[in-house]
Amino acid sequence: MDKNTLGDYAIIKQIGQGTLGSVYLAEHRFVKKQFVLKVLPEELANDRNFIQRFEREVGTLATLDHSHIVKVHNVSFAEGYYFLVTNCIVDCFGETTNLTQYLGVNKQSLNENEILELLSQVASALHYAHQKQLSGTPLAHRGI
Repeated sequence: MDKNTLGDYAIIKQIGQGTLGSVYLAEHRFVKKQFVLKVLPEELANDRNFIQRFEREVGTLATLDHSHIVKVHNVSFAEGYYFLVTNCIVDCFGETTNLTQYLGVNKQSLNENEILELLSQVASALHYAHQKQLSGTPLAHRGI
C-alpha cells in the first residue's frame, strides 16, 4: 500500500509488519485522533471465508473493555483494502510501542516488582478474556 490516506485515515507511517499484514500509525481526519491500522494483505482480503470469519472475530473483540487489552474499534473496507482499527499505545516518549519493544528497551533495568506488575497485567487480561469465553483464541507473544 503506497498511499497517504486510507478511507478516513491519514497514514503517518508504517510501524510494523504482522501476521495479518502491514501495520500503520494513522490519524482519523475528522476526530484528529491517532489509531493503528492493520491492513490485510490482498490474498486474505480476497478470501471471502476468511473475511467473514475475520469480521465475526473482530465484532467479538470490539466488545472487550479492559484496561490491559488494546481497544479494537472496527474492521473497515476502503479503496480495496480491509483493515482493523485499534487504539494506539504510546510510550513515555510519544512513540508507538508494544510489550516486546518495551522489554527490549528495558530488559536490563526491570526489577522484580516491575516484572510482577507486568505479569499481573497480562494475567488480568487473560482472565478477562477467559471470562468472555475467548480463551480458545490463539495468542502470540506479539499480541501481548
